[in-house]
Amino acid sequence: MTAFMPVTLRFCDNKTAMVGSVAEAAKALGQQWPDKTAEAFQAAMRLVGLAIDGTCSQRIAFDAFKKAAREQGILVTRPKSRATEWLDAATNP
Repeated sequence: MTAFMPVTLRFCDNKTAMVGSVAEAAKALGQQWPDKTAEAFQAAMRLVGLAIDGTCSQRIAFDAFKKAAREQGILVTRPKSRATEWLDAATNP
């Protein structure tokens, strides 16, 4: 089981990965990204490393990872399932 709702990434070499934990995020950060010098990527690297060490919240690190992927256009977006829409509606009145 993953720690977070998994996200799918499509890297520059056209490989894909499903990432749902900080450990998987650390592995994904080693793949081919469009710009590893980008500020968001560097922040994600730092925060994921700190989360693995236990000095940073895993949620903060995973959110930074998703932000970096979104900014670089490698986050694969999928439409929400009907069940997810119902859950969102039930939890957000």
